[in-house]
Amino acid sequence: MLALAVALLFPAQAAATPALGWSAPATIDSAPLSAVSCVSESFCVAVDRSGGVLSATDPASPGAPWTSPAAIDSGHVLTAVSCPSAGLCVAVDDRGVAFTATHPVGGGWSSLALGTAALTGVSCPNSSLCVAVDEAGRVFASSNPASPAASWSTVFTNAGPLQGVSCSGSECVAVDSAGGVLASASPGSGSWRHRALVPGALALTAVSCGGAACVAVDAGAPGGGDVLASADAAGGSPTWSSTGVDPHGGLAAASCAPSGLCVLVGGHGEAFASDHPSSGVPGWIESGPGGPMTGVSCVASGLCVAVDGAGRAIVARVPPPSVGAATPAEVTSTAATLSGSVDPNDASLGSCSFEWGTTTSYGQSVPCGGLPAAAGGAQAVNATISGLQPNTTYHYRLTASSAAGTGTGPDTIFTTAVSSNVPLVNPHPSIAGTPAVGQRLTCRSGVPSGSTAQLTYQWLRDLLAIPGATSSSYTVKGNDIGRHIQCQVTAKNAGGSATARSAFVTIPAQGVPGSAGETLVGRARVRGGQVSVPVSCSSRAAGSCRIVIRLTVVESLQAGRIVGLAARAPRSRPHARAGALRRVTITLGAARARLGRGQRAIVTLRLNVAGRRLLAARHRLPALLGVSGTVIGVIESVLSEQVVQLGAAQRASVRHGTRAR
Repeated sequence: MLALAVALLFPAQAAATPALGWSAPATIDSAPLSAVSCVSESFCVAVDRSGGVLSATDPASPGAPWTSPAAIDSGHVLTAVSCPSAGLCVAVDDRGVAFTATHPVGGGWSSLALGTAALTGVSCPNSSLCVAVDEAGRVFASSNPASPAASWSTVFTNAGPLQGVSCSGSECVAVDSAGGVLASASPGSGSWRHRALVPGALALTAVSCGGAACVAVDAGAPGGGDVLASADAAGGSPTWSSTGVDPHGGLAAASCAPSGLCVLVGGHGEAFASDHPSSGVPGWIESGPGGPMTGVSCVASGLCVAVDGAGRAIVARVPPPSVGAATPAEVTSTAATLSGSVDPNDASLGSCSFEWGTTTSYGQSVPCGGLPAAAGGAQAVNATISGLQPNTTYHYRLTASSAAGTGTGPDTIFTTAVSSNVPLVNPHPSIAGTPAVGQRLTCRSGVPSGSTAQLTYQWLRDLLAIPGATSSSYTVKGNDIGRHIQCQVTAKNAGGSATARSAFVTIPAQGVPGSAGETLVGRARVRGGQVSVPVSCSSRAAGSCRIVIRLTVVESLQAGRIVGLAARAPRSRPHARAGALRRVTITLGAARARLGRGQRAIVTLRLNVAGRRLLAARHRLPALLGVSGTVIGVIESVLSEQVVQLGAAQRASVRHGTRAR
């Protein structure tokens, strides 16, 4: 049996998922476009509903020139297209014909009738496999689609119409009009398995597999707009999750790039992006390029191209990499291990390196130990440099580049140790003990046993030295509750001295109060379609504060009808059976900000399309405003959760235990 997780979890915004920046729509065809397939930043092919094919060799450039439509199927609708490379494209139409070209730009499309029913999808992961599906429920496969004598065979017949297909490597997944999926790890052999995901589900209209997940979309009327996701769709016991993303329905196409970025588009001009669609709490970020979107294709570099029913192309790109620096992990008299963090923002990186030297002109560079994963969020990187001069101050900064641009971290300095015939001892402190009032914590220096180095200790509270706390142990006091405790060890021998700090230990409490120096969040104010939140960045932040604000509401649905709205869902979860009550968390708006250390600012969040529609229909709407980001130093956590009344000019109510002021 297929294990289906249909509990509609809070689709909390993923910290690693960047908001897409969409270009203005550009008309490229006089006929409605139906699908698009992009191989890379330098090649895309689109098909239209009048039998035309057009291509672009630089789709990301402003005003990118697309070729004039070449009529390869006049009088018929080309429904889908798939290009595994610039040397092979396969398109299908509404009368059961497949068209193949080994030189798509120059023309020369050959045709072959696979049947008489309309073909609804095609996917070619490479030049030795293409799979197509039709409205009669048949699955066709070809192991040599580029050959002039290419043969296609029927490998499976479904009980109902198939609506789309997607292959990644040797695994393929298709979806049907009854809310079911077909999957195969050997698609050309006929070993396809059908599974009904949700009894009574609305029609699944599109599917895309890429990176580590497959996603399928439901384009039903209001109450539809669900996303089904699986990390093991073609496995023996696949698990699918279901998330309500678009409460108004209309999702029409999906594309998951090898980098892990998945983008959905719909007929209302909406777009949703996620880099972890199959996780326990998937996050989908909404943007609105506009227009009746009909197709989308994303590549690993972070570029997405969408087409719409008005003959227009719209381009989206993820932001450049986000880069941060950290103090060196280890410094000796002649070497140092440089440290930092990189968030590729869902694009495959082209380079990652540390620039270093004795001045801010740097002059030398060393590559990172490895390239961070595109969809892995902020990831630690390091590199070791040697041949340094003793007792010398050095500067370094971290840079990372993708097709979206280059991110550069702040300048960081360190000083090499004094040279000596005696090797320098480097401590690696850690804290042992129970973090509770009255309990004793012990600082373990991390210096090898038998070392003759002289050790000194200092305990810190919220990065500040605790007066008199200079022994290897420390007894937790009442004013430590909710604070962040560290121990610092200095090791000194004839080779010089080295100092290092342990990781933070937080002393828990019943609701953590804000401590001096932490980032503070004030009471939110509502005015019309926007919410303003005062934020004060910690004066002890590591460079700057990252702030993320998200406004959500929970819809209770029964038989496709909205029966209730609330800021938070009740503790109990509804059963996932047909006709039963279910709850969907709707994102009404989101905003991000970065504040300088000690900076105060008003961060404004504006309602998105879904938020404006709900507020217009309800006039008064309770919603949950969540604020998260930098607490102090490099610590990040939930800063505040407040319930706001949209449509009413009043202050938010703040949940006990947050850092709001």
